[in-house]
Formats: sequence, structure tokens, C-alpha cells
Amino acid sequence: MRPFFALALLVACGTQPDTTDTSDTSADTGCDGALSTWYADADGDSFGDPATAQEACGAPTGTVADATDCDDADGAVHPTAVDGCDSVDNDCDGATDEDGTSWFADLDGDGFGDPASAQAACEAPEGRIADGTDCDDTREWLHPYDADGDGTADGCGYRGVAAGGYWTCATDSDQLARCWGRNASYLPPAVPLTHLVGGDGNACAIDADQAIQCWGNSARVPPTGTFVAVSAGDTYSCGITTAGAIVCAGDVANGETDAPAGRFTAITTYKGSYGHSCAIDPDGAVDCWGFDNAGQTASPDGSFTAVSAGGANNCGLDGGGNIKCWGDDFYGQSTPPTGTFVALDLSGGFGCAVGSAGDLQCWGRETTGQTIPPAGTFTAVSVGSEHACAIDTSGGIQCWGSDIFGQSAVP
Repeated sequence: MRPFFALALLVACGTQPDTTDTSDTSADTGCDGALSTWYADADGDSFGDPATAQEACGAPTGTVADATDCDDADGAVHPTAVDGCDSVDNDCDGATDEDGTSWFADLDGDGFGDPASAQAACEAPEGRIADGTDCDDTREWLHPYDADGDGTADGCGYRGVAAGGYWTCATDSDQLARCWGRNASYLPPAVPLTHLVGGDGNACAIDADQAIQCWGNSARVPPTGTFVAVSAGDTYSCGITTAGAIVCAGDVANGETDAPAGRFTAITTYKGSYGHSCAIDPDGAVDCWGFDNAGQTASPDGSFTAVSAGGANNCGLDGGGNIKCWGDDFYGQSTPPTGTFVALDLSGGFGCAVGSAGDLQCWGRETTGQTIPPAGTFTAVSVGSEHACAIDTSGGIQCWGSDIFGQSAVP
């Protein structure tokens, strides 16, 4: 009888359910591992009410694992919210209104604030304004400007620069000209100006009535009419009229004012004595005239988008942005760098250009560092006798080379 009892007991034990096996939760009523704590998120902001804790294997409906909400009835109140000016502790840190509105210092009083000086407050602190778009909060004449009048700022800082013999002029954000260096005492007209250019001892620009105005110790009466472009030599100037014709005026001796007939879109004149000029027609062809001692007026074939006149040479940009030069090359001024460029300017024996990436490159005659430009990114460049200046992408002007008359010391 004993063997039969043992066999019956063995069979009975083998049919009992395994209530401790948790390897398959789909077959068990329990859950694997420890329980988790969950909190109600009544306002749906993903932050839970710490007073509503409950334990479960998985998140019950309407709950989250976070327990840092300080007002679970308002979805705009939670730890990552901005604490604005509403007397509410929006970010649950125990304080109210600490974020507020950003206010900016306006040290130069031009109505534009320094973006690096933001201060949060619900009301403007003394000396601060809501605008934070100034590019130079130390000079009231440098600020954002709307070039095309569409209500949107197109730039900030200086708009144009012209380097002459031993001086420099620039147009500021309000289109007023400011000059420094040897001829700084020859003040520019106090009216808005565009298309600023420089000669050796004079500068010219176009005013709001599209008339040419010139100033400086060698300035002469400019051509009359309405113009869309202007160039300046040492004692004469030329312009392209609204009809596309070239008109020149001043003291000349080598046919500098004998401009070709036809329609043109751009013009350049050598800044020094014994001058010559070049212009581009609507097809991109270059036509040059005036003093010629090295083939500088022998216009090359091809199509150009820009051209600049040097002492006895010229350089232009072709349709691909490559620099092509002709005329004298004694100083290497007609052997430009390779690459693609968007702007260039020449003077007596050297030139500089702005690359497609905004970098500066200079070549030719080197005496005082004028062919060693600064690093950075730039939008425009102008060269004088032994110095050069460029507008950088922040709207400021940087100059290099000779500074014996303060022509490179930007005010």
C-alpha cells in the first residue's frame, strides 16, 4: 500500500499552479519588478500634482511620473514656464514676475538698444528701451536702417566708404557723410548722400535730388543733371545720367572728359592726376578713355559686372566673379589673386577685392601695409593712395595701411 500512496501524492503535487512565476506577465495577475509612483496631470502640461501620488505597474490614465507642478489646474503654470508680468508664480520657483520683458541700454541715445545689455523687468528701468537691434551703441549715427523704405531694416551701421589720397569719407546710417584724415576740414554737405566715391583730394556723391555734389581741396564744379552713378578723379568728376549717358566736368588735359556716347550702367575714374575713366554698357562691355601711358584705355573684350580704374591699369569682374586686369603691371597691380569676388577697388599701384565668402585680398604695390588686409568678413572695400578701408558685416569700418594724417583712424 505504501508505493501506491507515494505515487498519488506525486501526481497531486505536479498539478498545482505556479503562483510565484513572474516571467510571463501576460499570464500572471502580478507585475514584474517594483511598483512605480504616478501623479495626476489634470491640466495636461506634463507636470504632475505631488499631492496625488498613487502606485501602479504602468501609468494610470491621466497621470505622469513628474511631481513638480505647483498648480495642476492651469496648464500655463509649471517649472519650465516663463514667469511673465502677471503677479503669478508661473515657473513654480516661489517668486513672481522675475522674467518680465527684456529692456536694453541705449547709451548713445539713438533709439536703438544694445542687444548684449538685456535686462528683464516688468517696467522699463531708467535709461533702457524695448528695442535691442543697435550694432554700435557708442555712436548715435550708426544704427539699423531701411534702405528701400519697406519698413524692414536692411542693414546696420555704415552704408558706404570712400578712401582718397590721405583721407577717408563714409556715409552713416542716416546717409550723412563723415570724413577724417588730411582733408577732414573740407566738410561734406549736410544732406543725405548715396553713391559715395573719392578722388585724390576730393569726394563726390549723389544727393536726394539725384544731383552730384563734390567737396575737398581739389573739388571742381561737377556735371549738372540728374544722375544714377558718379566717379571722381583728382580735379574732375563724371556721372551717368538717368538716361544712361556719361557727362564729365572739371579741369583736364588728356581727354578725361571726352566720354564715349551711348548708354552705360557703371563708371569708374582713377583717383589721382593724369586720370582716365572706364564704363560698362548694358551688354557688359568696357569702354575706357583719357590719359594712356601703359595701355590702360585699351578696353579688353569680354563681359564685365564691375570695373575699377587704377593709376595706369584697370581691373574688372567677369560674369563668374574672376578678376581680369590690363595696363601697367610694374608693381604686380595687374596680377590679381585667383578666386571668385563680388567687389573690388584700385588706386595707384595696388588693389583690394571682397571675396565671395566676404574675405579681403589685396595685391600690388606694398609700402605701409596697404596690401595686408584684416581678417573677417566684409561687404565693401575702397583704397586710397597708401591705405584702404572696408565695411565689415557688422556695419563697422576697418582701415589699414598708412595713417600719417589719421586717414585710417575711424572716428
